[in-house]
Amino acid sequence: MFRRLPTAWTRFALAGGVALAASATCWAGQPLWISLGDDAYRLLRAQQPQVVSVTEVAVPVSVGRFGARMHDRVHVVRVDEDWLPALSDAVHRDLHRCGGFVVHDSLGSAREAVQRVRDLALQPEAVAGGKYVINQQTLVQPMVAAVQDSLILQTIDSLSAIQNRYYTTTHGVTASNTIAAQWAALAAGRSDVSVSQFTHPSWPQKSVILTIQGTEKPKQHVVLGGHMDSILSGGMSENSRAPGADDDASGIASLTEALRVLLASGMRPKRTIQFMAYAAEEVGLRGSSAIAADYVAKGRKVAGVLQLDMTNYKGGTKDIYLYTDYTSAAQNDFVARLASTYLPDLTVATDRCGYACSDHASWSSRGFPASFPFEADFNHHSPFIHTVNDTLANSGNQAAHAAKFAKLAVAFAVELAN
Repeated sequence: MFRRLPTAWTRFALAGGVALAASATCWAGQPLWISLGDDAYRLLRAQQPQVVSVTEVAVPVSVGRFGARMHDRVHVVRVDEDWLPALSDAVHRDLHRCGGFVVHDSLGSAREAVQRVRDLALQPEAVAGGKYVINQQTLVQPMVAAVQDSLILQTIDSLSAIQNRYYTTTHGVTASNTIAAQWAALAAGRSDVSVSQFTHPSWPQKSVILTIQGTEKPKQHVVLGGHMDSILSGGMSENSRAPGADDDASGIASLTEALRVLLASGMRPKRTIQFMAYAAEEVGLRGSSAIAADYVAKGRKVAGVLQLDMTNYKGGTKDIYLYTDYTSAAQNDFVARLASTYLPDLTVATDRCGYACSDHASWSSRGFPASFPFEADFNHHSPFIHTVNDTLANSGNQAAHAAKFAKLAVAFAVELAN
C-alpha cells in the first residue's frame, strides 16, 4: 500500500535491475505492457525518458461517495520487467501509495483495460452488480459477534514470521502453501468447499482461492480478496526481511477470520462465495489481474468484490475509510450501509488513493463492481510498510482494528451471496 520511501529508483533503473538477487531475477527480464496514472507516468519518464505513452485516456473519478468528479489521466507504456521494483519504489516514495500501475499481457489488453476504465467511469450504471438489499440480520448478527481478534492476531503473527512473501522467492511460495493449508483446514468436512492454487506461469508464487459453492446461483460469484506478497523498499533478494505484518498479512488475517466464522456457521450461500489471496500485488497487481482476466475469458459472473489491503493500523480518526476512485459508487454505498447496520458503533469516511492502488482495480477495470475499505485515510496509514519494521509490534501487538474489517467482510459475503 501507500507510504514514503527512501530513494531507490536510481540504483535500480540505472543498473537495469541488477540489484535484484539471482533468485528474484530468474523469473524477470521480459518487456511488459503496463497502464499507469499520470502521476506515476511522470515519475517513470523522469528516470526513463525513452518511455512514451502509446495510449492516453482521461478518466473521470468520484471525489466523494456521492460527490463531484475530477479527471485522472491513464497511460499505456512498454517497460522492462526489471524496472517494476524501482517503479513501485518511486510510487511509494513520491506518491505515498502502493501500486500505481497494472501489468497487462499485451498491448491490446492494456488498451482495452484503460478504455474500459474510462467508459465505466462515464457510465457507472453499466457496472453489473447485485441487488444491494440488507435483509440477512438473523444470519449476520451472530456471525459478527463470533469474530475473534485473537485468531486474527495469530494469523498475522504466523505470516509475518515468514522471512518474506515476495512473489519470486521460495519464501513467497511457502506463504502461498501456508495460506492454502490453513484455509483447507478450516474447510475440512465441507463437501461444498474447495481450495485451489492459481498458477502464474511467469513467477513461482501461486494465488490461493477458496470456493464455497452456491446452492441456487452457483455461477454468480461474490469475491473477497487481499494480497499475500510482501516487499522491502530498495530491492528484494531471496532472504531479504519483509515481514509485511500490516501490508498485507492483516488483510489476509481479516479474511481468514471471516472465512472461519462463515464456515463454522454452516451457512450454505445462494451465490458462490470465493476468498482469494493474491500473488504479486506489489509489482503491478499481477496475480489479481490474471485471475480477473481468467474470469472474463470464461464468462464468469461476479456480483461484487471486496478488497482488504491493510486493516490493522488505525492511523485516522475514523474506523473505516471507503476509497471512492476506481470503485463502484453503488456498492460503496452498500458497504457503508452494512457498517451502519452491523457495526453501528464504528465511524465511516471516504478518501481517494489513485489509479491501481490495490487489487480491486483488477476487477473494476474489467467491469465488475468492487469496493476497497481501508484502515485509515490516505495520509495516515501505517508509516512502517515496505520496511523491516512492518511488524505486529508497530500495530500495538493487537488485532482489534483488523477485526472490524473481518466483521464487515462477513456482512458483505452473507448479504450479497443471499
